[in-house]
Amino acid sequence: MNYFLGGYYLIKVRPASFGSVKDRYIQTCSSCINDSLLEDWAYSWDTQNDKNLNEIISLYKIQATLIPKIRNWVDLKLEEGKIGWVNLFRDLQSAQTYQEAFFSHLKDIKLMAIYFDTQEMDHLIDDFNPENDAQGNIGLYQNLKMRIPEIKSANEKFIGYDIIGIELDGNFHTFHCHDLANQLATNFNIHTNEFGLYNSIPNMSEVLDFMNNEDNGFEPVPWFIVKTTQILA
Repeated sequence: MNYFLGGYYLIKVRPASFGSVKDRYIQTCSSCINDSLLEDWAYSWDTQNDKNLNEIISLYKIQATLIPKIRNWVDLKLEEGKIGWVNLFRDLQSAQTYQEAFFSHLKDIKLMAIYFDTQEMDHLIDDFNPENDAQGNIGLYQNLKMRIPEIKSANEKFIGYDIIGIELDGNFHTFHCHDLANQLATNFNIHTNEFGLYNSIPNMSEVLDFMNNEDNGFEPVPWFIVKTTQILA
């Protein structure tokens, strides 16, 4: 099966704080579960960028004087098409440069990527086409429109499949947000691995039908299955 690049994410993995996964470290790129090093606070023009800024400074162990430098870099790279709203790096080099320039002192950061198969890619392009609705041009849409094929690399490790529900602003939930691992195991006989993801999902269409049925009580957003990898140092 062919896969295409959704994007790269710099993630600080933290223990889950709820449900059956409480205190587990889930290797998802969802900022509902983990912390992204590229969020709205990093954009100079975002009207909410100073909200909880002291927490950001404490969390990432940075000086307040570094914030304007980060914002200048992010604004420039957004104009160059190297990052995508809201927390996505469109190429590996940009993600690595950002980490090395501002967060090299942090040793617990994961650089991860997500990939969509052809069918899921086409669904997202259709769902998030800014010409079809009022939503903005999110980073995932921008990257998948480029149809960048996955390139196998010894420096990139497959860690599992995630099930994500994408909001209009490009942020996304994971199935863990609904504490669904046990229910999915019962309904579809799929079980999470050591990373909190799935080694395989044989019955993808059935799982997606289940997740995309709003009557089941999930977030009323389109849900996708994505391949997740970790970039090794």
